Amino acid sequence: MLFLTLAFIVSFILIGVLLAALKIMEFRLDGIGNTMEEMAVQHIITDVEVNEDIPLNSAISVTDDLTVNIDMFISTEIPFTAMIPVSEEMLVPIRMGVKDYIALDTLIWVKDQITILVDDTIPLDQKMKMTIFGKDRGPSVPIKSKIPLNQSLLVDFEEPLPVKSTIPVDMLVIDTLPIGIEMSIPVDVMVPVRIPIKQSAKISFNGPMPVDAMIPISMKIPVDIPLEETSLAKYFRKLAEGLKGLTSTDLQDVLEEEE
Repeated sequence: MLFLTLAFIVSFILIGVLLAALKIMEFRLDGIGNTMEEMAVQHIITDVEVNEDIPLNSAISVTDDLTVNIDMFISTEIPFTAMIPVSEEMLVPIRMGVKDYIALDTLIWVKDQITILVDDTIPLDQKMKMTIFGKDRGPSVPIKSKIPLNQSLLVDFEEPLPVKSTIPVDMLVIDTLPIGIEMSIPVDVMVPVRIPIKQSAKISFNGPMPVDAMIPISMKIPVDIPLEETSLAKYFRKLAEGLKGLTSTDLQDVLEEEE
């Protein structure tokens, strides 16, 4: 009986300790469940850094006038009509083909030596005296022969050479000739001009302006994500309910979830 009494006392003490531990656990699980419920309605606030190029292909309406600095040349044509008196000598470029025969009768000075290739036969018909004792005292001997000559000779000309010939000419003449002009020239032309423009101007756009470009973006964007509007809120609430009912012996909620 003493042993049974002691066993009952120890059992009651253990049961009391377990019930106290269960209450403490239930209190703490309720606190964790409340925290999970609060998390379900919280917001995630962070900064997202964006650093990339965004393609833009759109039409932009510009409502205000834009002030633009202009530094450019305008190429245009201006009509010009007049009667211009001309009394002067003008250098007129000519370009013509010449095909003719030119009679040449002139004297030409040749100052340098000219190499002449001689290929001929020299006739020899004369009398030559015989050499006796180193002197031309002998009788004259008639000599008649033909001496072939084939060699290059350097020839000097001390006087101008007369040249008389007919030279065929077939050439293109490109030159500038002075021509005296006394006349009035009617002018009706379009004169090209380049006008420099350096000033400021205001530009307005009557319609949308098409834009096709790559826009570099480098910025930090604050992001506020409410968890209550996401699918995570549902699971946070289920987790909170599960933690609160962890010490409960009621299996109704578990059966409902399995269904």
